[in-house]
Amino acid sequence: MKAGLAIYDESANRLDVVRPGESSTRHIPCTNLRPAEVRVFGVQVEGDEIWVLVGPKNNQRPNRKILYRFSSLSGGSSTGL
Repeated sequence: MKAGLAIYDESANRLDVVRPGESSTRHIPCTNLRPAEVRVFGVQVEGDEIWVLVGPKNNQRPNRKILYRFSSLSGGSSTGL
């Protein structure tokens, strides 16, 4: 099975995702992210889970990660690093 792909689009504040085994791009709104206040350091894909690594704009590294899922095209739960 092919892995999914997820890229954060800051201008639209959303994740552009391609589900595993599919070729069309779908979108997950990141309503709990505030681009003016936080910096996205990266996106990590682990199976069905999409982790967005974030921290305050003035941090040098992330201090939190937010979970989204390919299966539901939703998410928003957060955990510290």
